[in-house]
Amino acid sequence: MTPIAGYEKLSDAEQRVFIKAHQKHLSSLTSNERDQYGLGSVVKVQSNPQEAAIDVHFLNGQNRQYTAKGTWY
Repeated sequence: MTPIAGYEKLSDAEQRVFIKAHQKHLSSLTSNERDQYGLGSVVKVQSNPQEAAIDVHFLNGQNRQYTAKGTWY
């Protein structure tokens, strides 16, 4: 699997937030949607301290923000 750009720049706590919220995000999707939002489809992640979130960019052009509460928008 290709490394996700920016993942290594996240703190350990931010990496845990990303993993937790991503798992919850995937569990809410249909199997067809999961193909578009799986780890292999994540292009880049970056910390967004102003929003207390992790910005996540996907191959399909969609962007999401994952929060420490395990939510996304």
